[in-house]
Amino acid sequence: MDLFKQLIGTTSWLFPGTYYQNARSAAQKVDFVELLVYQWDEETHKLLSQEIGGLMELKQQGLLYTVHLPTNDIEEARGAFEFFENSELDVMTYVLHPLDGFKDFQWNEKVAIENMVGKVEAYDKMVFDIGHHMLGEKFPPEYLDSVVEIHLMGVNGNQDHLKLNDDTLEELCLLFGDKLYSVPYICFEIFDMDLLEDSLKIWKNMINRG
Repeated sequence: MDLFKQLIGTTSWLFPGTYYQNARSAAQKVDFVELLVYQWDEETHKLLSQEIGGLMELKQQGLLYTVHLPTNDIEEARGAFEFFENSELDVMTYVLHPLDGFKDFQWNEKVAIENMVGKVEAYDKMVFDIGHHMLGEKFPPEYLDSVVEIHLMGVNGNQDHLKLNDDTLEELCLLFGDKLYSVPYICFEIFDMDLLEDSLKIWKNMINRG
């Protein structure tokens, strides 16, 4: 019998370095790395083409991947999506912003739409970003069953992507309730290794308290 396991991940930008360098450093701390591909230009394409072999080696050691697709243009998002779909990386989930024209392309079942500060677009699969929720438009509770990934971080005042804190956890738990433990992927969208490690401890303490 397969038992459900909630997977914990983080970003590919914990320190200035390449995708592979960050993924290798994070591999012993998390289950998956979200490759941040915020634009699909020649330089990004070249770097990922060079590093896909190293990323595959980490995958063979157990590290899994999601991909945050480009945020600037729907055509670049399509280009990055097709690159990874034609690779052997076997990406679990693609995070896509509700860019203009995103409904004009036939995405596959791995694509999930993220809530934004100023826009929440209903979709079959969704990514819930706690920072966008707390700083902007509130996430409708009726969409919770569509959430496949949570972007988790600390939020304080007008700042997000901080170390996880009690106020943010309380907001998350109030919204999700018991559903929190059935979301497949929790991605700590944090861009610093020390803040990630502190946040992981806070999260594990909460889980252990039940």
